[in-house]
Amino acid sequence: MSSSTPLVILCTGASRGIGFAIIQALASHPRTAGASFLLGCRSADKGKTAIDELRASKGITSSIEPVVLDVTSDESIRGALELVQRLYGRLDVLINNAGYAAIPSASEYSDWRDIYAKVYETNVTSVALMMQNFLPLLRKSTGTIINISSARGSAGLASGGALPPTVSVPYSVSKAALNMLTIETSRQVENQNVEFQLVSPGHCKTAFNGYRGTRDPLEGANVVVELVVARKSKYKNAGFWETRGASMDLVEIPW
Repeated sequence: MSSSTPLVILCTGASRGIGFAIIQALASHPRTAGASFLLGCRSADKGKTAIDELRASKGITSSIEPVVLDVTSDESIRGALELVQRLYGRLDVLINNAGYAAIPSASEYSDWRDIYAKVYETNVTSVALMMQNFLPLLRKSTGTIINISSARGSAGLASGGALPPTVSVPYSVSKAALNMLTIETSRQVENQNVEFQLVSPGHCKTAFNGYRGTRDPLEGANVVVELVVARKSKYKNAGFWETRGASMDLVEIPW
């Protein structure tokens, strides 16, 4: 791909929260403002509302198209893939941001199986299917996959006492599984020209956590921005990264 060719960037779960902030941050950066953004959303109305907000209150003028995409639906994933193929014929950056968290609470553990299954389906299985479906387009452009993980998926941080106990064990377990999924997918021979990265945006103030986070979502988006704008291979493949404060410098998270 020519360096003058605008990037094609797809972010899932981008109608609000960290996904919305990722689109906003990338569309505001001089290196990526000219990209074609595909805003993954569960409904066309939510996508339109998000894009209207990006334009009206955030001053974003980049090309942004809504893509109706429910990552837990194979049919929806195939529909999104067909749309990207028809519009662009390639994909340069896939950001798997859509996620789910829940806390089992029913007496006698009656909701545990359902909650673990739903969290795992969204945070692991759906990411696996998104990668497998879109990898042919990413291989064509020697593109990049960025999976939104969490420091909660770090066994080193958890076992070392660096983090307080999690409020959602299923979520933390799913992010540890996502990390291994990413590493193993990156090791497949056919994917050797695709870059894979894992990131932790940090504890951001979003609807996902009832706005109880300690970090602005745009700060959390910095780690994704740096990976997208950096030259290819600046950071080791399948690394696990975060930023701190407003800094764009990447810090590696222990597994």
